[in-house]
Amino acid sequence: MKAEITATKRTYCGLFMVTLATLMYEILLTRIFSVTLWYHFAFMVVSIAMFGMAVGAMRVYLDPKYSGPESLKYQLGRNALLFSATVFFGFLIHFSIPSGMYKSALGPIFIALTYALISVPFGFSGICVCLALTKFP
Repeated sequence: MKAEITATKRTYCGLFMVTLATLMYEILLTRIFSVTLWYHFAFMVVSIAMFGMAVGAMRVYLDPKYSGPESLKYQLGRNALLFSATVFFGFLIHFSIPSGMYKSALGPIFIALTYALISVPFGFSGICVCLALTKFP
């Protein structure tokens, strides 16, 4: 007989905190991008968030060993920690690029690099949300 994994109050609290931090990160990015990039690029944050969370959910879907019952809570904690770390380092890297570089000939490359780095935390958040919503009864 297969043992069921049950969600505790700590699991629900952790899911709440990760989703709240993801939403706050998304709102903060729209504000920061409207200042550091052109204002019309700020609203691409919504599509970056959707892309990143979908990539995280696809990671869980395509690799069933990744979310086995024996390592589920470990993966939830690990991905929540990676989410917070990549938010921090993403901001450091974004702020280290001079704003004049976005207006140069290499501007599209820097914008693509910025968006690729900014989408990584959303991937870890997507993994947390997908694991919590699909693996607990």
